This record gives sequence, C-alpha cells and structure tokens, in this order.
Amino acid sequence: MAKRDVWVRVGDDLVRGDTVVGVTVSDPHYHHETFKIMLKVTGHRDHLWLNSGVRDDDQGAGREQVNALADAFVDTLARGAAMPSGALIRLGTDEDEDGDGDGSGWVLSSLG
Repeated sequence: MAKRDVWVRVGDDLVRGDTVVGVTVSDPHYHHETFKIMLKVTGHRDHLWLNSGVRDDDQGAGREQVNALADAFVDTLARGAAMPSGALIRLGTDEDEDGDGDGSGWVLSSLG
C-alpha cells in the first residue's frame, strides 16, 4: 500500500490509516448489544471501538455480516491509499449513500 494521507474516523477520534495495525471483532456480552469492531492503533494506549450496528441473531448471520464489514474496512483502507489525493474513511450511517436506510459499509471520501 502506497503511503498517502488516509484518515479514519473512529467515534470522536480521527486517526491516520497507516497507524491502524489490527482489526478485531468483539462478541456482544448480551443478546441486545451489537458487535463492535476494534482497531488497534499505533500511538493509542487503548483500542478504538466502532459500533457496527449488527446484532447477534443466534444463527451466525450477524457474525458473518460483521466479519464482512471488518474485511471491507481493510479493502476500503487499501482503496483510500491508492487515491492520489488521499482519503477519509468512516462507517456509513442510515443517512449515507443511497438513502435506503441500511447504513451498510464504509464511506470513502476524497481529500482533494
């Protein structure tokens, strides 16, 4: 991956993409909780957590969905690094993109 200005929004934090050194998915402690995506970031003592919005359905589909979301983060990070102008990556919300309300995926914005 080429070194570019790629930034990742994680809650209130904005971190450089090249400082993300690990991505993990947590299991919810309770059924009503959502899966969390944990980012291990160089220079941060504590891990940074993203609420995936995906709930455990006891059938394994929730786990598959959040694992795919974590994989998509790595892909989006690589695509952002390939952009000559740099990029900002954030987890999509219900208001993003096509307006269908699913809030699925990562939003990649050009910095240029």
